Amino acid sequence: MFASLLPKSAPFFEMLLEQNSHLRHMSRLLLGMLEDLSRMDEAHKEIALIEEEADKLHVRIIRDLSQTFITPIDREDILRINQEQEEALDGLHTLSTRLHIFEFPTMRFPAMQLVRTICSMLDLTGEMLDGLTRREDCHKTRAFRYLRGECDMLLAVGLAELMDDQQEITPARLMNIMKWSQAYDRISMLLENVNNLAETIEEAVLKNV
Repeated sequence: MFASLLPKSAPFFEMLLEQNSHLRHMSRLLLGMLEDLSRMDEAHKEIALIEEEADKLHVRIIRDLSQTFITPIDREDILRINQEQEEALDGLHTLSTRLHIFEFPTMRFPAMQLVRTICSMLDLTGEMLDGLTRREDCHKTRAFRYLRGECDMLLAVGLAELMDDQQEITPARLMNIMKWSQAYDRISMLLENVNNLAETIEEAVLKNV
């Protein structure tokens, strides 16, 4: 009788995993945009729709957290993971919007490979979060650092490739360089979002597993 009167915990792990699923789905859609530019409009619209659903989930987690006494892990960890995933979702949406606006006729290999590697990094965050849910050892630090190193190298190569082009400087080429510089900047910001998310989940894993 008394047990039935105790406050129930909201399904925070399920909601965080769903949020992470949205994040990984958006990253794959973004990669599809780069691999097939003819799907740019379609993929961008789908990314925007998923981001809207993820925003609702972000608000729901915060609301439920404020109304719940019992939580499966520290409420600060739930709040931080929720916030870091939301920022990564925003970063993906912003990058897809920027690429959609720029309408690049072709896609540069370093940019495509960067997004492909970020997809792999997000897959690791999903594995870590799933492990945290089941209280299993799910450290992915070494694999994540390796992928992060690849991204740093690809960013350097992409920017160097952009600046080392020996073509004649024309207004059109200068505009293209500016667009690509902004695109790489947005990819770099997304990379930081994903890195922060991984570190936040890792901290929660160390505390709770």
